[in-house]
Amino acid sequence: MKYLLDTCVISDFVKGNKNVMQIIKSEQPVNLAVSSVTVMELHYGLKLNPQRAKKISPIISALLGTIKIIPYETHCAEQTAVIRAQLKTLGTPIGPYDIMIAGTALAHNLVMVTANVKEFKRINILDIENWQ
Repeated sequence: MKYLLDTCVISDFVKGNKNVMQIIKSEQPVNLAVSSVTVMELHYGLKLNPQRAKKISPIISALLGTIKIIPYETHCAEQTAVIRAQLKTLGTPIGPYDIMIAGTALAHNLVMVTANVKEFKRINILDIENWQ
């Protein structure tokens, strides 16, 4: 694995963002992963909009079926705690799910792929790419 895709990247893929689609399709699936936290966020979004879910669920399922889903485990939680403490000390917190996804990226030495650069760039030890 090389890249951890943030929830917004999966959303961009589903919406047909050309750059995101092109890069995801050009990468070998073995290089791509999502956190189980992202899976939760995706399912939550689908539950909020059942009509749209009928249309996009197959796309999301197909993508998630080809890439690795990384469980949020103890070593991810430990990295999340380090990040959260640093950001709290600096007075620059980010959302709880974003911090958990970043903790997963750090625990597995992955590049965080996100369009939400404003939040994630606060974590100075995290490698970030924006595929938009």
